[in-house]
Amino acid sequence: MSAHFSIVNFRHPEGSDAGSLVTDCAIDLGATVDIISSQKDELFSNFNYGNINWRDLLQNKHWLVNSSTTVLQGISPSNAWGASMIFGELEGTKTVMVVDVPADVNQLSEMWGSIINRIRQIHILFFTSKALDLISKLENTSNQLLLSKIRLKGLVPIVCTYDDNKNIAQIAHSSGEISVKLEIQLTYYYWLANFINGLSLINSNKDDILHAASYLNNRKNQII
Repeated sequence: MSAHFSIVNFRHPEGSDAGSLVTDCAIDLGATVDIISSQKDELFSNFNYGNINWRDLLQNKHWLVNSSTTVLQGISPSNAWGASMIFGELEGTKTVMVVDVPADVNQLSEMWGSIINRIRQIHILFFTSKALDLISKLENTSNQLLLSKIRLKGLVPIVCTYDDNKNIAQIAHSSGEISVKLEIQLTYYYWLANFINGLSLINSNKDDILHAASYLNNRKNQII
């Protein structure tokens, strides 16, 4: 599958968060990427986010990729994080929120609350395995039920996760739920980069989502 997709990624300048890892993999796949961060002479926690022209940056772009943990890194990153999704919605750019566990796990509830406040602006909500475990406990539900519950209550088009150890992707979407076991070992960020690549080229019906989730198997995927 060829890569013809574009991404805007808001990140910490060190680029070590989950969304940055996904974006870096997308670059390897051939995506056109705009990386947005603070300037070299600024602290990320207090940079001048008013200089970001989100409308111009997001125009005619497929995806906005954000990390959940960015909202915890200061007032400026938090405000820019929120503004990016507002303008993404206005410009028709689909937001991918990559949910990971914050360095201080005590901030998990704060982070999750910020995501819930923006839930209607998110097109793909992806959980790392560890984040899914912890947030399921926070919501007092099972991992599988959390995906479908968020999709239904939050009206998020796609809610998904990928287990690096079992090579299994689980996806809740408007047509139902899909579980795909890959025959090759992938990191979650490589799987997600390929998934959004696939979704950039096709429609979002059940068969197309399945294809995007599993095409790396070269049509040898095992459907559970």
